Amino acid sequence: MRTVHQHGVRLPEGVAGEHGALSTLIDLCRTRAAAEPDRKNFVFLGDGVEESDSLTLAELDCYARAIAVTLRKRVSTARARALLSYPPGLDFHAAFLGCVYAGLIPVPVAPLDGTRGNAKWTRVQSIAASSEPSLFLSTGPMLAAADPVLTDTDGLARLNRVATDEVCLDLAQQWTPPVVTAEMVAYLQYSSGSTGLPKGVAITHRNVLHNLSLIYDSTRRPADDAGLPRPSSVSWLPPQHNMGLICNVLDPLFCGRDVTLLPTMTFVQRPLTWLRAISQLGRADSCAPNFAYDLCARRVTEAQRRELDLSRWEMALVGGEPVRPDTLDRFSAAFAEAGFRRDALCPGYGLAEATVMVTAGPVGQGPEILRLDSAALAAGKVRTAASTQDSRELVGCGRTHPLSTVVAVDPATGKPSGEDEVGEIFVSDPSVATGYLNAPQESAATFMGTLPDQPGERFLRTGDLGFLHNGQLFITGRAKDVIIIAGANHYPQDIEATVEASHPAVREFGACAVSVDDGAHERLIVLAETTAAAGGETDEPVTAQEIKRVIRRAVHAGHRVQVHDVVLLKPGTLPLTTTGKLQRRDSRDQYLGGSFEAALIE
Repeated sequence: MRTVHQHGVRLPEGVAGEHGALSTLIDLCRTRAAAEPDRKNFVFLGDGVEESDSLTLAELDCYARAIAVTLRKRVSTARARALLSYPPGLDFHAAFLGCVYAGLIPVPVAPLDGTRGNAKWTRVQSIAASSEPSLFLSTGPMLAAADPVLTDTDGLARLNRVATDEVCLDLAQQWTPPVVTAEMVAYLQYSSGSTGLPKGVAITHRNVLHNLSLIYDSTRRPADDAGLPRPSSVSWLPPQHNMGLICNVLDPLFCGRDVTLLPTMTFVQRPLTWLRAISQLGRADSCAPNFAYDLCARRVTEAQRRELDLSRWEMALVGGEPVRPDTLDRFSAAFAEAGFRRDALCPGYGLAEATVMVTAGPVGQGPEILRLDSAALAAGKVRTAASTQDSRELVGCGRTHPLSTVVAVDPATGKPSGEDEVGEIFVSDPSVATGYLNAPQESAATFMGTLPDQPGERFLRTGDLGFLHNGQLFITGRAKDVIIIAGANHYPQDIEATVEASHPAVREFGACAVSVDDGAHERLIVLAETTAAAGGETDEPVTAQEIKRVIRRAVHAGHRVQVHDVVLLKPGTLPLTTTGKLQRRDSRDQYLGGSFEAALIE
């Protein structure tokens, strides 16, 4: 049965709790805590292996109420905003819901470590300038460590600091529900910043509750029809990002599932910890970006794979960044011996402006992959390739929910694209946010899209290009990233994949393709990080000129376009977002500004 009803969102069937309409996140958490107070819903593995902390639903509710009472005493303005900057653990969960219980607006940001001048500090500073918070919430130890940065940074020094791990739990008895409605902003979700300065997406209670129900419906599987509860999940995603916030905190409440959490850096340093936690759970779900599956395929050894049992990994959702077919192939092949089923892979598509998920599923049928003619795709047409030569594979990102409208729109005419044509993806459903905080022009441009045949309906302009085929959404790239040379469209991720495969000295996921205007023509620029030992897998010496020559030949052969300039860079030079997405706009700006330092290759 659908979890979305005419009069609001209800808990899924089989999830314990009062099944009346839910209006706010307060309703969700209080309902679940009343139904299963002793359920240990959240478990944290501090070292990635052993349990170091946990929260039952009753403990979470009590902790949140005590924090809410404390916060109300610290602010005089209703709907004040609070920055949440937490180290890995469960303190974030209580603080986030504590803000909601207080009627305040939480603004999740990365944890600070007392270091200035890095990307993390710069981003927190820019978010503080945008959101104009009154409070800065964290744990006592982290506040002490970050004190130099907080004291000496404009926009952070004036904030009222609260160590939520030191709150007296007896205060929970003093809590009274705030005046909160479904249309009020529940939290601010700052975009990843991959296409410019981060913008605060204003997510209402109605938005997030609808998206939770959309996620549940889109990831239905035969086990639901058999009456089985949703399996436990495993996550290492940072909670300050939309995918992590939903997977780590809110989805477990809505779905009635338990979640095991690991520190993000533990996964990055030892990806086996993620798979081992899934293996030990047995029946499990987990979601992660494309790079995580690739990292596991490359870093987990054959001996380590033999220790795993991934046969009951029910849904391996892939989202948060472009999904690469070769990554899915490598991961499936690498872990087949451990019982992993390719059918468990479930690519999805979403963005912060739509809370998190737009499309996904069906679960259990595996990814749908199309091989398309590259030349036709460059012209905006969808044509099946006759052979593997001059072709491009695209992964389907799931089906559209019945209560959502997803349309590919011709950027030139503003009308829906033809059946076999690429267009900008427009989305309309109750998960779409109200706009960006204090940014009316950007909000109007992004959230007020219209279609001539659907007057009065508001559409989110995603900025992504793609098309719908057999009910599946396929994404071809970012509209602003497309490189147009001699009238043909070239998707940078395709060129980047060619560059990465062209020479062993080029690092995997270490290439960036951008275009610059020299006053007469658009020119293709390739930025490529090289391995520490520029010879790659061999011990043979290699020159910079040889690498550049091979890159130019590979790009021309694969894409019929000349490379104007190739810049070889040291590993770790290309700017990334905190979730590992390549920042092409920043890369282009740094190239034009001459700020990239070329790798020293003889």
